[in-house]
Amino acid sequence: MSPHLSKVVVRAPATTANLGPGFDVFGMALEDPCDKVTLIPAPNSIIKIEVNGAFSSSIPLDPNMNTAGVVAEHIIKEFSLKTGILIKIDKGIPPGIGLGSSAASAAAVAFGLNRMFDLRLENNQLVRLSAKGEVASAGFEHADNVSAAIYGEFVIIKSYDPPQIVHLKAPPNLSLCVAVPRVPPTPKKTEKARSILPKMVSMDKVRHNVGHAASLAVGFAVGDVKLIGSSMSDVIVEPARATMIPGYSLVKDAALKAGACGVAISGAGPSMIAVIDENETSPTNVAKAMKDGFKRAGVDSEVFLTKPGKGVSLLEER
Repeated sequence: MSPHLSKVVVRAPATTANLGPGFDVFGMALEDPCDKVTLIPAPNSIIKIEVNGAFSSSIPLDPNMNTAGVVAEHIIKEFSLKTGILIKIDKGIPPGIGLGSSAASAAAVAFGLNRMFDLRLENNQLVRLSAKGEVASAGFEHADNVSAAIYGEFVIIKSYDPPQIVHLKAPPNLSLCVAVPRVPPTPKKTEKARSILPKMVSMDKVRHNVGHAASLAVGFAVGDVKLIGSSMSDVIVEPARATMIPGYSLVKDAALKAGACGVAISGAGPSMIAVIDENETSPTNVAKAMKDGFKRAGVDSEVFLTKPGKGVSLLEER
């Protein structure tokens, strides 16, 4: 199969995963930041990656080590595409902080190649292919971030095999504050963040997480920001991962006192994300409180405000 287009440019959003009790099941796309990914057919079945932008220095250019390259190779083989591909990534999402940087690249390539070759793949198929790319960064396939990047707003992964995704809109008054501590990068952070998780948990903890996850999903379904926030309570995964984030308790307490409805670690961290009902609380006040919380722990941080956003989208094609 030959390409129908000579160039495709797509926008891929940052994402947050878990939102507390939804480990490997909940994901949400953010309005900002984002990556811009350009795909151009190349000769001789070669996959080449170029990366630009403020966060490009730590992104691998080897296609076998880059989520974008891994996804491209899978799609080229699975659909017998007669082409190579040049992938240009303008990296706007910082890697390694729990905001789905690798997922954005993976989702962008799956979406872009689907357009370029008119493969007519549905979103759940794009999720399956995008998740294969996560092996390059996390060491295993996981679909929470890539699902959110494909569908946008809030997603629930009902099933991994086959991929079945429930997609819900976010309430318009839901605002997000993301606090990113400036801590030394952890090699293979996602793998380490999984390795410290408990191997067995009590039935009481399972009940707690299932109840809160169900309530959080209902919060999105009915547009109740307070219910969403109060349901962001995880007694299984987050207590273990909190030990990797200096100032975790100080930041969480400060955000809640400033009026946040709920606070959780974003994905594997170290970023923390707060949910705010902007009709009742100033997001700026929550941002200041989270920054002050990290400061009291002796940690500098970058804090920014955003909202739930759309999934990967087309910017240009020809």
